[in-house]
Amino acid sequence: MVGTGRHAATGRGRRAPRPAPGEHGRRPAHRAATSTDDAGPRTASGRRVQVVGALLGAVVGVVVCWLMQRALGDDALITVSYARTLAESGTWGVFPGITANTQTSPLNAWLLAAGMVLVDQPLLVASGFAVLCLAACGWLAVGLARRVGVAPAGGWLTVAVIATSPVLSATIGLEAYLGAAVLLGLAQAALGGRVVVTGVLCGLAVLTRPDLAVPAAVLALGLLTAPKTRWRRVGGLAAAAGLAALVALPWHVWSWFHLGGAVPDTTWVRTDDSSGLTILPAVLGWLRAFPLVTGASAVPVVLAVVAAVVAAVRPRRRWAVAVLLLVAAGWAHLGALELIGAQGAGWYYGPAVACSAAALGVAVGAAGRPVLAGVGSGVVVLAACAGVATSGALPWTSAPLVANLALTSEYAAVAAELPALTGGEPISGPGELGALAYYAAPVATLDFLSEPARTDRVMRARAAEGGLRAELMRLNGLHRRSPPPIDTPWSLDFVDPAAATGRVVRVWEVEGPLGGRSPLVLTHRG
Repeated sequence: MVGTGRHAATGRGRRAPRPAPGEHGRRPAHRAATSTDDAGPRTASGRRVQVVGALLGAVVGVVVCWLMQRALGDDALITVSYARTLAESGTWGVFPGITANTQTSPLNAWLLAAGMVLVDQPLLVASGFAVLCLAACGWLAVGLARRVGVAPAGGWLTVAVIATSPVLSATIGLEAYLGAAVLLGLAQAALGGRVVVTGVLCGLAVLTRPDLAVPAAVLALGLLTAPKTRWRRVGGLAAAAGLAALVALPWHVWSWFHLGGAVPDTTWVRTDDSSGLTILPAVLGWLRAFPLVTGASAVPVVLAVVAAVVAAVRPRRRWAVAVLLLVAAGWAHLGALELIGAQGAGWYYGPAVACSAAALGVAVGAAGRPVLAGVGSGVVVLAACAGVATSGALPWTSAPLVANLALTSEYAAVAAELPALTGGEPISGPGELGALAYYAAPVATLDFLSEPARTDRVMRARAAEGGLRAELMRLNGLHRRSPPPIDTPWSLDFVDPAAATGRVVRVWEVEGPLGGRSPLVLTHRG
């Protein structure tokens, strides 16, 4: 008689056949494909493909940093100056002794400052940190591919796109590569059901940039796909949110009481600003100014949307869930920035490009053809090499998708003369701070990002517009103490020398990244 229950397969009282040698503990194939552990076992071969990803990121990163060594954008040099000041004097600000709250990425500044304590070459530290972040991106991207059961070479494609994207390569010194690494790690942890790591990385995402809370929250939803009961999944998500708060809140509370704002002042002065296009309409402006590099940056974003459409047809596949979450995270970030009226600065597109690159890598890896992902990675790198080879003088004199008023090298030449011309006294800046702040030390260049009194003037003007924004600004500034303004008779302006106010001391004809020359005038109002 055929048995039932636990004897159904072997007959009542009959012993089950012993497993063949080497089969002890082996899981059925269909279970292995849906486990919350890595899609592939933690073997030496699995680690090797991650090492290859890390090496790919590091090698391409070294090349990109060499290309960018003379072309760091103005905003990147603000961050480098912040980190240098923190490392040398302990001041949280652009200049020693002038405390400010305009650093959008505290985590990036802390890590750069830590490197500068060890190596007293700020630009080398910034480049080295970018290489480390890209190596981490390579390791994590391959780990993500393995986590969702696709060809690990899909991770190679991801890091190849991230490392060569013009949007991201223009941000060395800023937090874009750090943010990409944090988001990749977060996606891997959430899709693996790792609550503690997910919560910690969500907190680090907020410390990388406050607005990264949006894509981090979307990616954390991956915890809901873990093979647990509904309440355990929801509880895990709540626990992750609590851990994120424990990581991020201490800094923001300290900043609220000691720096006069729970969030950086740039949250208010760089959003809802009518002086330029917001982040989505600005894409057309970038296309007109830099058609080739803007188009190259947009390709993975468009392809990732196509991949998401394909994934939506197979929503129960682990790789499809990853693709949908990554694409949703990138677009949610863009939507949030558009909602608050953030201007279309090039590096603001970084999270969307990084998430799109990861989604594209996973989708290609899911095609089941490791060769396809490997070839795709090679094509991306070769296309980037071709672009570099036809881009003119090397290393670059200006970064892609950077539209400053003057080349970094031009600002550096001006800055070298300022200490002698001004006797070391501070100057009112021309509207761009970073290169002058970095190269003109010890001369302080004062503007709304470096001098709190000037920041306060801008913030009062924004608060005067009223509405919910004004109320949030009032609450944010409850513990703010406005310092007296720093007076200086020196001013540096882009102006016709004949129309300059005060005595003209020096005029420089400087070239901008888009061509053309403009007079930069130093005046003294005595």
